[in-house]
Amino acid sequence: MNAPIPGHLLVGSFEQRWAHVSRWRRDPYRVMFPLGLLLAWTGVLHWVLHALGVLPDYRSVFHAIAQVQGFMTCLALGFLMTAIPRRTATAPPSRVELGAALTLPPLTTVAGWSGRLALSQVFWITLVVVFIAFVARRFLSSTAGRRPPNSFVWIPVALLMGLAGALLTGSPGFVGDEYFWLHQLGRLLLLQGMMLGLIAGVGGMALPLITRGDSPPDGLATGRDRAIRALHLLAAALLVVSFWIEIRTSAQAGLLLRAIVMFVLLVFGARIWRLPSKPGTHRKLVWLGSWMVPAGYALAVAFPEHKIVGMHVVFIGGFAMLGLSVALHVTLAHGDRPGEVNRRRGLVAVFGGLVLSAVVLRALVDFDSARFFVWLGLSAGTFLAATLLWFLLALHSRR
Repeated sequence: MNAPIPGHLLVGSFEQRWAHVSRWRRDPYRVMFPLGLLLAWTGVLHWVLHALGVLPDYRSVFHAIAQVQGFMTCLALGFLMTAIPRRTATAPPSRVELGAALTLPPLTTVAGWSGRLALSQVFWITLVVVFIAFVARRFLSSTAGRRPPNSFVWIPVALLMGLAGALLTGSPGFVGDEYFWLHQLGRLLLLQGMMLGLIAGVGGMALPLITRGDSPPDGLATGRDRAIRALHLLAAALLVVSFWIEIRTSAQAGLLLRAIVMFVLLVFGARIWRLPSKPGTHRKLVWLGSWMVPAGYALAVAFPEHKIVGMHVVFIGGFAMLGLSVALHVTLAHGDRPGEVNRRRGLVAVFGGLVLSAVVLRALVDFDSARFFVWLGLSAGTFLAATLLWFLLALHSRR
């Protein structure tokens, strides 16, 4: 059995082998993160315009497509296309792979806005297939210098949940209205399952590394490592079952099972019970965002009449806070001036405060329906302000 190559020996060969590769392929995050924030604007700005009376109605389906299949997907692709080749010492994304990542999320979003939902999912499915191939080639490569950590078994599982979700959302058109529950199951797998799977997989490596500087070991072929991967797959099966339970049996039971699965994965897997030990406000935001995921589901279970509030704690406080904070860490750590993050702690704190304020304001939409448009517009505007501050912080990391 070959021992993993020490990290310091990989750096030189990595730089030498990639010397001829364009900057965008070496660092896909440089284009994917800004693209993600642009798509976030398309999904959130129309809420502001609706609240102001500029748009006569809102498009909740489009909002979900733009936020998950556009914004969050671009953040995930930017991170994974940058991290996986480095972690495994394999090839950077090809021009075709990067081109698909840059074009298909916007096409999915535009098709969603125009109401061509089937076409939007064709674009999305194509993207997922391309990215599954990207992951498989690097995880299974015989020339890889390192193996991914055990938690990365979640990444293909998450992508398969996204793929299955996209296919199931269109199922009533083929099998009849009596199977509309398949459409509902597909929406849950697509809008929640995929992102939860990515958080479980990436979080197993990124959360300890960012918050405490603990790098998880490579997943090897030992009995212990196989057992750990099997437990991750069992957790993935329980996560999928939680969606079926929510649709077919009991919404509260499904949400409770999901809360437990994510709590165990994050608290005991990523060990978020430990406070961040490395300096940097953004690290604390990563830690806080990870807690928001199980907390939001717990709120939805405890207060079923305000389920939407708990879900927005998950979506904004969890998914968005985690995605933006990890993206900020990657941008600042890999930028031209990595030390800039420690000189901008105040701005980072304001950024985090804006995201949390968006969560609170969105909750008020549910609690104070008489001022629905006021709270909706303020929540959306506050979130967009946070993205502008993110851009400002990212620009400060470059010369």
